[in-house]
Amino acid sequence: MKFLVKIFIALMIFCISGNSEAAFEKSSNGSTILLAEVKGYGEDELRPEFLASFREALGDEMQQSKIFSVDLSRLSDGVYLDLDKQEPEDKLFSLIHMDAIANGHLYRREFANSQMIRYGDSVKGKAYYQDDDKTAQRRKLEGKPYELSSNITQMAIELGEKYGADYLLFVNVRDADVFRKTGGIFGTHITPEELEKGMRGKKVTFELEYYLVNVKSCKVYEGQNTQKKTALMKNVVIGKEGQKANATQLLTEILKDQARQIVKGLETKGLKTV
Repeated sequence: MKFLVKIFIALMIFCISGNSEAAFEKSSNGSTILLAEVKGYGEDELRPEFLASFREALGDEMQQSKIFSVDLSRLSDGVYLDLDKQEPEDKLFSLIHMDAIANGHLYRREFANSQMIRYGDSVKGKAYYQDDDKTAQRRKLEGKPYELSSNITQMAIELGEKYGADYLLFVNVRDADVFRKTGGIFGTHITPEELEKGMRGKKVTFELEYYLVNVKSCKVYEGQNTQKKTALMKNVVIGKEGQKANATQLLTEILKDQARQIVKGLETKGLKTV
C-alpha cells in the first residue's frame, strides 16, 4: 500500500511538470497575473497531491501565453487547511477566493464544503442562495463582471501591489471523480490502486470555476470548465502511452486539457471583461 502511494504521488507531481519554481519575468507588453490560489471548495476535500499537480499543469500553460505574464511564486504543495490554521497571508488569499465565489453567478451552496457555506451565508445569507428565482437570475448573468465585497477589496489591492500583479487568479476545483462503468464511484479521494489500473470502463469527471480579479477595480470575471471528453482523452493517452495506459495517465491528460481551457478563457474573455 505504501509503495503504491509513493508511486501515485510521484506520477501525479512529476509527470505533468518538473519545474515548480519557474522563474517569473514581467512582460513589457502584457498584464501580469498572479496565480493566487488553486483549492477545492467543493463538497469533498481533494487529495493534496492532486491539487498540487493541477497547479503545476496550470502554471506551465500560463507561462506559454503571449497575452500576459504570470507570477508562480505562490505555487504550493497543495495542502488543504482551514482558515484558522493558515498563515496570515494565505488566509487573506483564501478570503478573497471565497468572496469571489460567494458573489459570483455560479455558486451552488449544495456543492460547497462547510467552510465555503459558512462564508457564503455570511455574505448574502442562506436564503439568498436557496431562492430559485434569484438563482435563475444569477445564472443569466454568467460571464458578466461583478465586484468583491467592500470589506475584501482592500485586501486584493494590497496583495496585488505587493506582488506587482495586475490580476489575481483563483481556481476552485469543485469536483473530481473516477467512475466505473458499472456505476461504482471513486470519489474525490481517488485511491492509488485505482489509478494504477487500466482505463477500460472508466469515466473521469472534472469540474472547476476560475476567478480573475482586477486588483485596481476589484471587478471579477468568472469562468467554468467541465470535463466531458473522457473518450477523446482516452484516445489521446493511448496514442501517447500505448494500450497499457492507466487511469493516472488519463487523469494527467485531463488536468493538462483543463489548464489549456483556463488559459484560453483568460486570453479570449477574462482579460477583456475586467
